[in-house]
Amino acid sequence: MQKLKNEIGKLQLTIMIIPFAIIITLCFFFFTYPNETNNFFTAINPFFRDKMSILYLSVNLFVFIFSFFLAFSKYGNIKLGDKNEKPRFSFWEYGAMMFCAGLAGDIIYYSYTEWIYYVNEPFIQSFDSLGGPFINSYNMAQSHSFFFWSNYWLYLVLAVCFGFMMHTRKRTKQRFSEALRPLFKDKIDGILGKIIDVFSVIAIISAVTCSLCFSPPIITNCLHRIFKVPDNNITTIIVLLIIFIIYSISLYNGINGIKKLSSACVYIFFAFLIYVFLFGGETQFILESTFQQLGVFFDNLIPLFTYIDPTRKSTFAQDYNVFYDAFWMTWAITVPFFIGIISRGRTIKQTILEGYLFAVPGTLVSFFIIPNHSIAKQISGALDLLGKYRETGKMYDVVGSAISSLPIAPLALLLISISMIIFCSTSYDSISLTCSYYSYKNLSHDKSPSKAIKQFWATLLILLPISITFSNASYDNIKNIAVISGFPAAIIIVLVIIASMIDFNKYLKE
Repeated sequence: MQKLKNEIGKLQLTIMIIPFAIIITLCFFFFTYPNETNNFFTAINPFFRDKMSILYLSVNLFVFIFSFFLAFSKYGNIKLGDKNEKPRFSFWEYGAMMFCAGLAGDIIYYSYTEWIYYVNEPFIQSFDSLGGPFINSYNMAQSHSFFFWSNYWLYLVLAVCFGFMMHTRKRTKQRFSEALRPLFKDKIDGILGKIIDVFSVIAIISAVTCSLCFSPPIITNCLHRIFKVPDNNITTIIVLLIIFIIYSISLYNGINGIKKLSSACVYIFFAFLIYVFLFGGETQFILESTFQQLGVFFDNLIPLFTYIDPTRKSTFAQDYNVFYDAFWMTWAITVPFFIGIISRGRTIKQTILEGYLFAVPGTLVSFFIIPNHSIAKQISGALDLLGKYRETGKMYDVVGSAISSLPIAPLALLLISISMIIFCSTSYDSISLTCSYYSYKNLSHDKSPSKAIKQFWATLLILLPISITFSNASYDNIKNIAVISGFPAAIIIVLVIIASMIDFNKYLKE
């Protein structure tokens, strides 16, 4: 009993109790009043999506520019750890964990669906009226996908801020608020710090909830096509529970468990991409389309950052640019903390550039291969994915149809199911670990949270995705959660950067 009391005494209970109460409350409303709860989030979203558009876009652009300033300035040589310390993980291990931590199964879901969403948008369709082979709806859809899924700068800049805090300054309060100490000083020990940490945990929950609502229904549809299991919410909830069991086991084994699961995930995922590229029958189209689409992407890079459409003749910017910026910002509350943990022994420059060299290309390869394979089938008439989506509105079934078009379809469906399950598991175990660090009043940079605390977060984080799945929340309602959570996240991100620059300059003068 005394041991239990001692363990509880180490915890920052506010950070655990308030998110716990919020999740239980939301679960109650999603289960009891599903329609009313979904309508509530829909009603409050326009303020953030429409009125605050410029906040999301400007913060994203600022962090992108700032990432290169950090890497190539005098700050880039700062070591995240002791001056003679060596990196704990190889480039492959480090890149694999970084790549898997912040993607869940989203990369697969959006690789198959994003171009379909965009080509159905009037804004993207308007490029077809230009009448040229270079600028058309398919190429513009793909260039937007390349941009939206390159936003690792939001992770990398904050990762070096947290890595510096943990490994160089060796602070024992490993929470988001602690990164703001150089700016707010002792005020961070009061109510201000608690508010920031609670907001941070809520943003974390929002990010992982969005991801685990998008991916499991595709797994369910794939399993339905292979094993004829029911394609319904009950099966999806069972899939969520399987993911929960896998990431709980991985989390139990700490960083080494996450490292092994991440490596396995990368191998399986890239095996699937090679399978699609070499045996999907569209190798030449994929290569040539990707080459052309990269030209469109780089030609429109600055407009992709700044497009907001003040006239609101189209809501594309608010529906997608704002959503993705907010989505990455909510994930940037947790993923950078994990990347900071595993970056010990690297310099600021190494952390940022290795992220750009591994995580960004690794993500974009998926958007080079999978969408262009589907687009080729659409153009040739072999598949009418656009028509099927317009007719049924069931995007998960459209994805299943696209995967089923591959040679040896059961193998493709099985590979994609395994990849998505492991992707979700690797994201959730790293996030559960991050929340576990947040839970302690003080925890040395070389210590790990207790297994009981890690399991507490592992269990808590799965509850909301289950309840939202039960409520049949729409794609737009799930997006609303990210946009709303991204608002405080954007403000906190800027404050963390300011505070870290104060600390970097102080360190260089010591």
